[in-house]
Amino acid sequence: MKNHERLYTWFHDVWINGRTELIEPMFHPDLNMKGPLHGAVTAAEDYAEIVMTLKARLTGLELEKTHGLDDGNLSCVRIHVTGTGFGGAGPLDYFGVLVVEFKDGQIRDFLSNFDYVTMLEQLGQLPPECLPICMTGERLIWASDAGKSGSTPDDERAQTPAQRT
Repeated sequence: MKNHERLYTWFHDVWINGRTELIEPMFHPDLNMKGPLHGAVTAAEDYAEIVMTLKARLTGLELEKTHGLDDGNLSCVRIHVTGTGFGGAGPLDYFGVLVVEFKDGQIRDFLSNFDYVTMLEQLGQLPPECLPICMTGERLIWASDAGKSGSTPDDERAQTPAQRT
């Protein structure tokens, strides 16, 4: 079995089948985690908690490997994710990429880069099209932040990014 196939099988077993006991044996003791969740994941138990937290919000989750590459100890898998958000949120339809370096048969360097912005938009946790809007310099204003510093969300939206500083 090629390393990218092994990586996808492991990822599928963890995320679809809930086999979190497979996480620790696959992570090298010198694990180096990168990507959007790198600050939240420093050990196998952190990754297991992320898996269980997200799985609780998703139903009918399906993964499809669209691409897989190997180059020595480096492996890459592109994954198409579909499903539904808990309580009728969704449907979900987004992609992600795993890039890993294996050492001694375990994942030492782990880059997990999924389109979490699209996922959170589809779950209704972020407004639609928030990424292109934020790229213009606009900011998302949370209801709990409204009125802080004497401004209202309408005041914030009416200002250009330069005026906000």
